[in-house]
Amino acid sequence: MRNQFDLSEPFDVGLKVGTFNLRNLANAGFQYYPNADPYTAQEYANKRDWIAQQIDRMNADIIVFEEVFHAGALQDVLSTSRTMRQATLVARDAVSMPSKDGLVPQVAIATRLPLMCPAVWVEDYGQDFSITPPGYTQPLHQITRAVPHITVKLPNDVPLHVLGLHLKSKRPDYLETEDESNPNDLALATFRSLMRRSADAIGIRRYLNGLLQKNHEPCIVTGDFNDHSHAVSTQIIAGAGRFGKSFYDFQLFDAMRIQTQNDPQRYVAYSYIHDGVLEVLDHIYVSEEFHPNSRHQIAKVREVYCLNDHLHTRSKETSDHGQTVASFLFKSQHRPA
Repeated sequence: MRNQFDLSEPFDVGLKVGTFNLRNLANAGFQYYPNADPYTAQEYANKRDWIAQQIDRMNADIIVFEEVFHAGALQDVLSTSRTMRQATLVARDAVSMPSKDGLVPQVAIATRLPLMCPAVWVEDYGQDFSITPPGYTQPLHQITRAVPHITVKLPNDVPLHVLGLHLKSKRPDYLETEDESNPNDLALATFRSLMRRSADAIGIRRYLNGLLQKNHEPCIVTGDFNDHSHAVSTQIIAGAGRFGKSFYDFQLFDAMRIQTQNDPQRYVAYSYIHDGVLEVLDHIYVSEEFHPNSRHQIAKVREVYCLNDHLHTRSKETSDHGQTVASFLFKSQHRPA
């Protein structure tokens, strides 16, 4: 496919994309976890209004949402906001997994840009691949939280692929027979969790291989990776490693590392706080069409930042994650004669 852009043209088509872990968005009165109290009507309204306020602060064209128990609740949030009131929502309610996870919240995407085709839900690891964690009686074939993939039409008529993800958490995966105070059981439960998160990453990467190869349409993959940018699971999704001269064709790049407005060596951002440690778990990765060293570049990452003030003053309606937002600039379309 020929590059349809004159690379001397300015980057003048703006776009903002963000990711937002909602921290258990569910309808009032619904017990989303056995050990969690349902939201009262007032608590639900407070949470809805706070999320809508944060959405307006993001003012993004596309937002990936994690931890959605009820699609209707997220639609209520969008209707309450100013900036996403007319957005198209791709979402579904929590689903029961065949593993012992029970009810699992889902990932959703809201877009102010028009969809070019129906959304695809990536649910499986891929053909001929499964894992059986120690103590499991049946192999696992499904990604813990299905990945929505949408294709939107940019203002310059170029298709943009966006995938939203939420990998398995680091929380130890105990069996009912295991004792959480036993260090041996802890090690094994942590290993199970690592296996599942890595399998999720492999399933997503296998899907991306088919999407990215020899396809010079820009792609953004964003969401809660539940680990830092150098973690093995993150690097699997990114396709880290060289594949000869064409390695850019398969690889994704951390938008925070190739942004142009801030020096990535001096810019400090965080989207999560654990035991006083500031971390970025909510990433935005982009395809080679955004990379300044690619001959197929048609866009650049202008800035990546996190909205995280609320992490220091937690309350029930707020999220325990910051919102990561990336600002992009695309070239106007130019078709050579």
